Amino acid sequence: MFQGKFIHNIDTKGRVSIPVKFREIITERHDNMLVLTNHIDKCIVAYPPDEWEMIIEKIKALPMKKEVRFFQRHFISAAMEGELDRQGRILIPPALRNYAELNKEVCIVGLGSKIEIWDRKKWDKSMMLEGKEEDKDRIMDVLADLGI
Repeated sequence: MFQGKFIHNIDTKGRVSIPVKFREIITERHDNMLVLTNHIDKCIVAYPPDEWEMIIEKIKALPMKKEVRFFQRHFISAAMEGELDRQGRILIPPALRNYAELNKEVCIVGLGSKIEIWDRKKWDKSMMLEGKEEDKDRIMDVLADLGI
């Protein structure tokens, strides 16, 4: 399981070091491979190959509404396999870096079965709820409805 938040730099070639905690899981269970793609929130999302296959199966089972077709085109067409190198880095292809507007500092976030890679400033901004009590209350109401 991927969990935690880590700040790393992306190098000039577009490689980012994967946190050691995540690297161990990827190496031991997933042959150093991840599938990287666009996320609707303007970040990169990375799945181990088996998780990616489960996502694809779920998407295939959805009704072919306009929104689903858009999501398929946005999400699946951008997907690229990536392999960790010997230093534990993964190359984020230029198209994905450009989409997520990744600059030097990135925030790597573990979310259970997937990893998100954000531009550091975008991550910080997206997590700011200070002064937004109605947002906090709405989030807490949704979580309570879900039993969390």
